[in-house]
Amino acid sequence: MKKSLDAVLAQVGPDFWDTAGIAEALAGAPTRQDVEQQVREHRLLALTTFDGRTIYPTWQLDRGQVLAGLPAVLAAFAGLPAWSVATWLTSAHDALAGRTPVAALTAGRDDETVAALASRTADGWR
Repeated sequence: MKKSLDAVLAQVGPDFWDTAGIAEALAGAPTRQDVEQQVREHRLLALTTFDGRTIYPTWQLDRGQVLAGLPAVLAAFAGLPAWSVATWLTSAHDALAGRTPVAALTAGRDDETVAALASRTADGWR
């Protein structure tokens, strides 16, 4: 079953920052280039909209810091479509007791479990 664009945006968001917004939200107020470097290093997830804008889901940060465990998950998905990764991160998984990977990472107790699940999923997508 295909999801509508609105459903995907609601699931992955519903709130997003642009590059300036996430730079401001990150502790230490990094530059635009610093944010782009974090994306290249798989520490932040950047999504490109249909009109070419870059947006960042707000759930990636916790009190100005990148959500603990997220970089390992993003590294597992390196080279795969960012929107698919974002949807995976915000979908419930049986292996996480029905929670989303974002919820599991936010709880701070399942970083290794989420990273292992991400690795298995990414291997299956390749």
